[in-house]
Amino acid sequence: MVEMEQSSKPNVPSIPEIKMKPNPKKKIPSPKELISYYESQGMDSQEASLKVIEDLQKALFGVISSGKGKKDRLMNESSRKMDSVNQRLAILDMKLDTKPGFVETFAIGVVSGAALNGIGAIMPHILSPIAQIWNSVTSATKSTPQ
Repeated sequence: MVEMEQSSKPNVPSIPEIKMKPNPKKKIPSPKELISYYESQGMDSQEASLKVIEDLQKALFGVISSGKGKKDRLMNESSRKMDSVNQRLAILDMKLDTKPGFVETFAIGVVSGAALNGIGAIMPHILSPIAQIWNSVTSATKSTPQ
């Protein structure tokens, strides 16, 4: 009876027996892998980093500019987005450039401390004559009859 069931069914493998081929997608290399690849080509670390950034920009521009059909609208929108990203990067770069480093901050602190110390040393010499003038004026005004 089992033989009859097998003979009546076509010879089709069951679902668990079907082996799916893995999707042959390329694995995107990480930035570290790209930098090490360019360094193995003879570039130093900075040149390799710049080359990776350049490749990323080219790929990004290629993806943005490869619009099909709605090219004008896509280009306008992507251009606006790129301008926004560029503006944010410029602001961030400007903020990083304007902040003083450790040495500059230390020098500012030393100069501020010296200035405060100097002011503290001069203040008694300035305040004591002012206090004497004030006392003499108040005593002169109290001693005169009205």
